[in-house]
Amino acid sequence: MLQQIVLHTPWFVWGILALCIVMGVRQLHDQRQSRLRLMAVPAIWTAFGLWGMTSAFGLQPQTLAAWALGLGLVVAGLSQFAWPRGVRFDGATGLFHVPGSWVPMAMIMGIFMAKYIVGVSLAMAPQLAQLAPFGLGVSLLYGALSGLFIARANSVLRHGRAAVGGRATTLSL
Repeated sequence: MLQQIVLHTPWFVWGILALCIVMGVRQLHDQRQSRLRLMAVPAIWTAFGLWGMTSAFGLQPQTLAAWALGLGLVVAGLSQFAWPRGVRFDGATGLFHVPGSWVPMAMIMGIFMAKYIVGVSLAMAPQLAQLAPFGLGVSLLYGALSGLFIARANSVLRHGRAAVGGRATTLSL
């Protein structure tokens, strides 16, 4: 059965997986990032998660609320954590030094795998899209995964600037 799932996966999905892997591998190395880039990355992954939810369940108030709840809970829950550790802000260049980590790779792959598993599940059993617990659970998960990216960017912006006594800047949706 796994072989059939892989064989029936559209070719573009493997391209998206390759892109996700490349993006994740880049995060393994220390990077110098501008404020704009720090804010663009979570915006892209949040849009990807929101697209996954709306493509599976449509734009329904209850699934949108579950997505927003998952996002909000994660952002609020992680707001006081300094992660990744070792972030520095260079006031002269306006760039943030962000140490390499496996965490972003795990986050990227989490969104990809969640979207892939939901897509396979819906292809095999389309009626799942009509079940409220499934739609709400998946939407909550997509929101929580998106919230991880926003929480991480907020932490970098806040703790990187705080290390040099700068003004904190955070993302908000």
